[in-house]
This record gives sequence, structure tokens and C-alpha cells, in this order.
Amino acid sequence: MDLEPRDSNDQRCYPPPVGKRRAEHPVENGSFIDDFLEWMGSPEGELSIDAHNVVFDALKNADVDPMRREIVWDDGQRLSIEQSAERIHAWHRDTRYDQIEIHVVGWLESYAPESYSERQLEELDRLTEPWLDDYQRKSQAARE
Repeated sequence: MDLEPRDSNDQRCYPPPVGKRRAEHPVENGSFIDDFLEWMGSPEGELSIDAHNVVFDALKNADVDPMRREIVWDDGQRLSIEQSAERIHAWHRDTRYDQIEIHVVGWLESYAPESYSERQLEELDRLTEPWLDDYQRKSQAARE
């Protein structure tokens, strides 16, 4: 599964996680909400939602050091994306590792402290993007 699809403008985009590909946009024909709700109730959707909750709860007090490419845990440990996923998986063996890893990346992509100014958020994005790009490249290469 490619964690980092890009559109023609090299912007991150994600394939629809549910339903069949359609010629028309799912929001325009009203199927997006129905498909999403159906996916949420599916076993795959429930697993993903559970993994999301596990990861975001585990990282709720974490910080990010994008210069060193580390997630700084509330106990002071500085861990990579992989190490963070492994740590969370050690606590939640019933949650699939690949789902945890996907949601650690999602947490990192959405990380935006409320105290940050617009300028700080832009700098965070500028530093985080190459980190995520490198991680996705290495992750994809390891799967091939």
C-alpha cells in the first residue's frame, strides 16, 4: 500500500479508502458520505479507527523535533517514526503494526501546536515534508 500518493502537481493526495473508483467525483454524486459510513462500519474501517485512536491517544502529549526528525515523547524519549510505531505496538499488540505506522505518519502530518504562529507552522511544514517524503520512500523501497 503506497502511503504517499501524489497528484500531478506533486501534492499529497489519497486514493479513496472505500468503494469503487468512479468517473464522477463522489462528493458531486453524494456517494462519498455513504461510502465512508459503510467503510467505517466494515471490519477494515473499525480496525483503522481503533488504530487511529490508539496512536493519537499515545501521542497526545508528544512534541516534534523536525530538525532531528524525531518525535519527542512526554517522557523525554526521542524516537523515529518507526520506533514510535514499535513503541505503541508493544503496548497494543492487538492493533496491527501497519495500521499503527500509518496513523503515526498521519499524526505527524497533522501535528500543529495551537501555540504556534502561522510562521512557525510554515517552518514546521517546511521541515516535516522532506522527513515524511524520505520516510515514505524508504518504507516503499523496503516493501518492494
